[in-house]
Parts: sequence; structure tokens; C-alpha cells
Amino acid sequence: MNSARTIPARWRHRVAVAVGMLVVAWAAGCGTSREEQAVPTPPGPAPISAVTITIDKQTYSATPPITPGAVITVINHDALKHSITSRKPGLFDNEIGPGQTITFTAPDEIGSHPYYCRYFALMDGWLSVRH
Repeated sequence: MNSARTIPARWRHRVAVAVGMLVVAWAAGCGTSREEQAVPTPPGPAPISAVTITIDKQTYSATPPITPGAVITVINHDALKHSITSRKPGLFDNEIGPGQTITFTAPDEIGSHPYYCRYFALMDGWLSVRH
């Protein structure tokens, strides 16, 4: 016997509406307010306010996370000219001659900032700027 035929149509409609309302109420209760949501701290070491990047054999050294406005020192151990150029135009673009050292300030913008060398396509790295 088909149970759908034994329940009057008006009751099937009322049950469907009630179930729908329960689902909506349940879904609304599952969220949290913006004040309750905590921004998770990214894994890894705490950011630092100064870092040194070395260039050796056409490779940038890795860097730990840094704070906004951190002092970045770049040392070029190669016998070739390099650059440290942000992939985001205008963020930073510095040339480093052979054996030279330069210093510049990290962006204030929080996030990952990829960079590259304008002279050697396979040279790249990134700065992780966070609080």
C-alpha cells in the first residue's frame, strides 16, 4: 500500500512546510556571530621585524614570516647583478650589484608577496607579511 495516498494532501503540504522551517531554524542556529569568530594564527614561527635574504648561486635564501614595515637586508654573493622585484607592480623593485648589500622596508600589506629576479627567470621567492 502506498502511504502517500493515505495522508491527505493538505497534511503532506503542512508537514513539508514544517520540516522546511525546522531546517532553516537549525541552519540559522549553527552559525556564530562575527564577534565570536577568531582569526586563526597561521602555523609556523612568529613574524620578525628584520630579516636578511642572501643571494648565492642564483638562488634567494628562504625567509621567515616578517612584520609589516620590517627591515629587509639583501646580500648578493654572486658575481652577477640581480634584482628583488615584487610580482605586484610598484610594491618593491631593487637592484643588487655583485657583492653588494641593500636594505629596504617590507610592505605594510598583510599577505604573501611573491618576488623574482628580472635578470634570471628561475629566481623567485616570497615574503610572508603578518602580525
